[in-house]
Amino acid sequence: MATHFRSVYEKSDKSKLEGLFLEQEEKSSASEKYLRTIIESTLDGITVVDEYGKFEFGNDSFFRIIGWSKEELIGQYFMKVIPDDAKEFVMGHWQGVQTDHGGFHEIKIKTRYGRIKYLNVSSSLVEINGKNKVVVIIHDISENKIQEIKLNESEEKYRKLFENANDGIYAHDSEGNFTSINKAGLEILGETEEEKVVGSNFSKWLTPESLNIALEALKKSISHEITNSSLKLEIIRSNNEHRWIEVNGWVIKDGNRVTGINGIARDITEKLRLEEKLKASESLYKDLFENADDPMYTHDLKGNILTINKVALKLLAVTEEEIIGSNISKWVTPESYKIFVDRVRKIFLNQPLEELVVMEVINKKGEHKWGEARTRLLKDGNKIIGTHGIMRDITEKIRLEKELKESEEKYRDLFENAQDAMYVLDDKGNFLKINKVGLQTLGCVKEEVIGTNISKWITQESLKITNERRKKCLSGEKMDQTDIIEIVCKNSEHRWVEIKIREIKEGKKTIEIHGIARDITENRLLKQELKKSNKQQKLLCYLIQGTRGGKTRALILKHLNDRSYNAHQLSTVMNMDYKTIRHHLGVLIKNEIIGKGNDGYSDLYFISKNMEVDLNKFNEL
Repeated sequence: MATHFRSVYEKSDKSKLEGLFLEQEEKSSASEKYLRTIIESTLDGITVVDEYGKFEFGNDSFFRIIGWSKEELIGQYFMKVIPDDAKEFVMGHWQGVQTDHGGFHEIKIKTRYGRIKYLNVSSSLVEINGKNKVVVIIHDISENKIQEIKLNESEEKYRKLFENANDGIYAHDSEGNFTSINKAGLEILGETEEEKVVGSNFSKWLTPESLNIALEALKKSISHEITNSSLKLEIIRSNNEHRWIEVNGWVIKDGNRVTGINGIARDITEKLRLEEKLKASESLYKDLFENADDPMYTHDLKGNILTINKVALKLLAVTEEEIIGSNISKWVTPESYKIFVDRVRKIFLNQPLEELVVMEVINKKGEHKWGEARTRLLKDGNKIIGTHGIMRDITEKIRLEKELKESEEKYRDLFENAQDAMYVLDDKGNFLKINKVGLQTLGCVKEEVIGTNISKWITQESLKITNERRKKCLSGEKMDQTDIIEIVCKNSEHRWVEIKIREIKEGKKTIEIHGIARDITENRLLKQELKKSNKQQKLLCYLIQGTRGGKTRALILKHLNDRSYNAHQLSTVMNMDYKTIRHHLGVLIKNEIIGKGNDGYSDLYFISKNMEVDLNKFNEL
């Protein structure tokens, strides 16, 4: 019975246990279904990795976030999705999880297409069916991370710009206390350490006048009257040096409340100094421009006059209002306007310009004036915008040159057509010029004489004279005397000229010698013959009247004046002794009164050619 009771009890107990197990299984199935629904529905990725690091499970969100398919990852080692530069970090974390040091961390992974994604990961070590598993929950933070990276890069870029900017960059609060400043800003204030500036008030660095300006601008900024400002302030550096800065500031707001000012400061001390110099230079230039002795002007590339000084106005006989804006073509001749147009053409072609040009201008009165213009280009940066010119009035010079040219032409005409020989020598005695009469005298053409030395055309005795005269000329001694020079012509004929010279000087130096030569050859020969003739007459008178036998010699000459005779013929004609006739013929021959020749039989006697005596006087004798 007891056995039966125990059997019934056991059956009843078993039935209850089975019922309980079934009920528990149904509840567990419902719970598992519930959990699975939650796992599959969550936006975060959930995965289970076995103790070897291989994927066993992952929900849909996990595979969507990770960028791989289920088939590509299940059973694969998790390092497959880790980029090379993150593997060391992830492996370290994996080892920590294995020792039950899981937790929250951030990693980056790569999708199957190589795209990098950033994840927040929560991992924990659990035991499932007696084996250690790692449950991982991931959340995609790529978008936020990328923005964070960009923000960090932007901040780094701004920081570099802030620190390396050429201008000072600063910030101060609503009371004027500096909260930040860069290196350039420190240099402006003469400091090297940020701590000496940050926290100080800008009143420490400003002169009283500039402090009032800065405080007024700050007041207006705080009261919303202005949102930015541009100020020129005088600062006092740490070494008490005064410098000028130009600051541009804008307000910093917290909502509608102004909390401070951001600003950029630029040291303009050198700029102001240069501006002062430029201002002084411009003032000086303006004074020089207006009061210059020479006309000065500027015009654009079209020739429109932009500025002109007083002297130029006087030259053109106009007022400033009449000429400013007018074109240069109105005030120059057509020939000079062509010169202007050609210069503009060269400017556009980047060709070199002549340094000086001569322009003929016409003033308001119609008078023609000449100017020697020197110009330079006006530029705006690299762009040529016009010309600045200085013109020297050379009207008087042109007039004198014209008169000189006319004078030279007149002189040239006189030189070439003079009745006497005219020539020009250099200081060495070389011919520079010679006129027609001079060439005719020498029997040469110009090319045979020009460049040759005077020594070629005169005797040695005459060369000594000319060298002495040239030496005296070069030493500055006045030469008024006339010299007689013996020249040697091309055909070797000797002629005599009477010369007179004068020196041409350049400053104190004699550069040329001008000479006039008159041919006196015929006169000289006539004088010589006359002198000789007078001598013969005196000799003849002596032989006839002053000595014994003079009558006999006179009769002999009277007969020989008609024709030639021999001694016998004269002895017969004159009825005189032959020996006596021979004696007197010998005396006449000795004194060159008569000459003798031979007809092949005997000597014939005749009146000498050198015997020039007036026949009437001879007859009288």
